[in-house]
Amino acid sequence: MNKKVLLASLVIFSSHVPAAQIWMKGSDCDINESATVINIFRQHFDSITTLMGKEPRREQIETVTTDLLDGVKRSLFEALIEKSEEQGRDLVIDKVVLKERLKDNGKLVAVSGRIFAYPVTACRTKTAITADNYEVITATAFSKKTHTVSSQITIDLNAKRAEQKVTQVKDTAITPTEVFGIALGDTFAAAEQQIGRFTLVWPVNSHQKLATIGRNHAFLFEHDKLVGYQYAFTLLPVALANLINIHDIDAKVQVEDESLAIINRPLSQHHVSVLTARYAHVAFFQEGRYTKTPNTKLSELTIGRFHIDEPTTPPCYQGKTDIDLFIEQQQSHLVQWQDVERKTILYTGCHQLMELNKLGKVTSVKLQEAWSLRNANLIGLASISQVLLPWQFYGISYLDPQSAASKLGKVERFYDTIEVAAPKWVGHFKAYEGQLVSAEFEKM
Repeated sequence: MNKKVLLASLVIFSSHVPAAQIWMKGSDCDINESATVINIFRQHFDSITTLMGKEPRREQIETVTTDLLDGVKRSLFEALIEKSEEQGRDLVIDKVVLKERLKDNGKLVAVSGRIFAYPVTACRTKTAITADNYEVITATAFSKKTHTVSSQITIDLNAKRAEQKVTQVKDTAITPTEVFGIALGDTFAAAEQQIGRFTLVWPVNSHQKLATIGRNHAFLFEHDKLVGYQYAFTLLPVALANLINIHDIDAKVQVEDESLAIINRPLSQHHVSVLTARYAHVAFFQEGRYTKTPNTKLSELTIGRFHIDEPTTPPCYQGKTDIDLFIEQQQSHLVQWQDVERKTILYTGCHQLMELNKLGKVTSVKLQEAWSLRNANLIGLASISQVLLPWQFYGISYLDPQSAASKLGKVERFYDTIEVAAPKWVGHFKAYEGQLVSAEFEKM
């Protein structure tokens, strides 16, 4: 570029000073009471490249997050300047919400910011926010989820309640009439008292309830009494199993004078014969079938009567009422589980996954495609999955054209990602061949 042109452009840029000013929260300003609040949202994404599918290092995450956060603050400041110049008035910031999120197993960092400001008639504060110090825009409300689980520090406002609901399986024995100290005929409350809490609970219909411990052990309650138990090496759909907390149990059965561990352990032909004779519904598979030393392992084991009657569809959130009111009224009818970070997740009858905070309030919603049932062996899974409807959200439905995303709020398109900013929700839809297939939103 010609040096004279470059110099001239720099002079022009440096001489451009906004006629209006932006003031931080707490400034001594007189708010224009007749004006409406200014609401601005910005969100920036960036991916993290890793080798061999490894999780990103903390240093990588922090570097990317810092850059994104700076970009979001700069975008918010520039948007405030535009609004200020449009209205011909200074603005004072009232509230700033900043959120950091890790997505796609830590390989995508998303930073979002929402700012609320009011026009002012006068300000007596000396220092305004400018292009040189926009980093002073700090959150009055901040949410950070870019740390790893190992470094997570939380303050539990309900520590005693949470402590009572930790899954603790102390009795690992399985007999033809009892599993982990829970006997056929025991009530659901008695079962929870024995193991602390179930990982997943699914109200199947008016008289049956399905519950799991971890990803491999299922219990069926009928009229509040345990009627059946099933273990399966692959019990749940992969998409669902990956969402719930792991709880490995070294389950054992008594074989003569031996306490035999049967979960993912090689079994002798004698052990197979004993288990087959003792349990009516038991199956095995061979690991390393085409090797010189294949191992026989337990594939499935069922005790009692495990039969799902006609299932009913759990409630679906339509967006017509406040979502927290919906949860308050319908939580007992929704699928509920602990995720891998031991957070409470609710699942509705139309593939809406809702994450709750420790106060029982919704913090985010994911709209998901139907699960693939391939290799999932839970008895009755096909029938209870069939009653789940395709997702819908505020009048937008699964496979709608991507233009429908604008029903929710202001949209920006980036290839197959449609970012949406609405008064109560911020997030994005994913599209495939012009149709909406999934979404993820955070509640503001």
